Amino acid sequence: MSFTVDLILTDVPRDNGTAWRYIEALRDEYYEDKSGAHEKLKKLHEALIQKYPCLCSYADDDPEMDNSPWADGPIMDNFASKIGMLAIVYSRANEVFPLILEKALALDIIVADGQSEKIYRPGEEQEPNEKPWWKFW
Repeated sequence: MSFTVDLILTDVPRDNGTAWRYIEALRDEYYEDKSGAHEKLKKLHEALIQKYPCLCSYADDDPEMDNSPWADGPIMDNFASKIGMLAIVYSRANEVFPLILEKALALDIIVADGQSEKIYRPGEEQEPNEKPWWKFW
């Protein structure tokens, strides 16, 4: 199991229930989408792999692969024209999610965290002191 994040390039409804149904429909479309990764997702990919190389960049016998925060790869294969998905190793989510959020929002990409059911939209105030769901109080 991994920590998963949806990266959305279209407008998402404001109502939480409607938004998650919409995101689920985008996920269904994703599996049929053969048009390739959106340019914004390609830029996000480049920003993320600068700090955390993609699993596909390691040789099969490279022990450093075990230190990767990514739960699958190649990451680029998880990106389509309207939505992308990232899978992070749970133990690294606290470290990696803030970077994903920062870089994605800067590129006007909506970030949907299915674990907390929170949707982060570009230009909206984030709650900096809110503890992530995966941290125990």
